[in-house]
Amino acid sequence: MSAIHLHPDRHVATSLPSSHAQWAKLDLAETLAYPSLLLVIGQSNSILTQTGAQAHERLWERTRRPGGTLPNTLKLVEATRAARQRVAWTRYEIFRQAYPQTLVDRAQYDHWMADKADWTDADRERDAGTVDDIQAVQQPEDATIFYSSLGNVFLGTMLTQHLAAWGVRTILLAGYHLDWCIEQAARTARDIGFNPIVVGDATACGRESDETPTLERIDTFFAPVISTAQALACLAEGASRRDARGWPA
Repeated sequence: MSAIHLHPDRHVATSLPSSHAQWAKLDLAETLAYPSLLLVIGQSNSILTQTGAQAHERLWERTRRPGGTLPNTLKLVEATRAARQRVAWTRYEIFRQAYPQTLVDRAQYDHWMADKADWTDADRERDAGTVDDIQAVQQPEDATIFYSSLGNVFLGTMLTQHLAAWGVRTILLAGYHLDWCIEQAARTARDIGFNPIVVGDATACGRESDETPTLERIDTFFAPVISTAQALACLAEGASRRDARGWPA
């Protein structure tokens, strides 16, 4: 069963799962009072522009709806910075013919690119680049995690080293694709000792129909799923608690 959360600044409703009973005693503001990271995954031209290699998913259109995932992500970035917590981004390429590959990889990657043989190196570089909306809010101190695994941002990257150096305990997750990179990140973060929280209305699947079951699965097994409005409130309250305790920023 899903509950409908309609926020005042929205013209559309976003269906998020009713919070599982197991999270009833979890103080989200307290969780976000500790050193935290907003990890924003998959904000590429490939996904979020009409000319991207993954434009057929129409995420470039869906994410920009009033109250959509892209404006919600921008709100999260602003609130995270206001709470004096960290923000990190990711970058990957869908054109993977030069990557080390298994036979399974090769079959899949070649299929992805079957109709894009005429794309130039410049086309491919632009496709992997970060969409303008996100570039506008990136700051020099933000980390960008480059990854080439099928969909796990923790594998073969410096992410865990960054998290250890920063003393991060809680990871807020936003971005694309929910049923792929976001879910894998939530599972892995949980398994290696972090507190993952998925901001449900700041994420999306390639197919809109997959979003509700994916959010329900994540909330049931791996991490609490919350709304952007909840995240903003908890980030602010967490910062207030840190200040009251004299904790360093």
